[in-house]
Amino acid sequence: MDIKLFNYSLLFLAIGSYFIPVENRVNNSDIKDIPLVVFEKPLMYTVTDKNVSRVVQGSHAIKYKTRDEMYDANILLRNNLENKDYKIETLEAQVIIKKGDDLTLQRDVKYNRDDFINLNTNSMDYNIKTKLATNKVPYDGYYYNNTIKGTDLYLDGTKNYMKSKNVHFEIEVKNKK
Repeated sequence: MDIKLFNYSLLFLAIGSYFIPVENRVNNSDIKDIPLVVFEKPLMYTVTDKNVSRVVQGSHAIKYKTRDEMYDANILLRNNLENKDYKIETLEAQVIIKKGDDLTLQRDVKYNRDDFINLNTNSMDYNIKTKLATNKVPYDGYYYNNTIKGTDLYLDGTKNYMKSKNVHFEIEVKNKK
């Protein structure tokens, strides 16, 4: 009699456990962001019908599924707009992360536009299409041979508009009388 009771209890337990929902869990440690392609000393040219519009070089470039990373990188952007008075913009950083048209520059960032704007900072965000540069950290540099320092930079390259917080701007006067 005890064996029959034991067998029936196992049967009911098995039938009851069949109807209990099971949730499949995916561990984040199983999903790894692995590189698709790794380049050593990459050099890329973007050629238009008029000129070479962009030159990108670095020590390493890594392409992931959602982003590209470059190390010790330089990006040279040539001006293709006829109504703008500059020729070349250069971006330098130890690390550049590209997602779509947005660049995140980190560590030892240098932004130059010809010889009249030169900015040095530790972090900067830049959009290639809108030519919009922003950052939230301190920066320093030169603007037409005048010293500039500040934080929270907003630089619009298409409208030639620049604003910042905590600005210290030293103007070099040519006529000192």
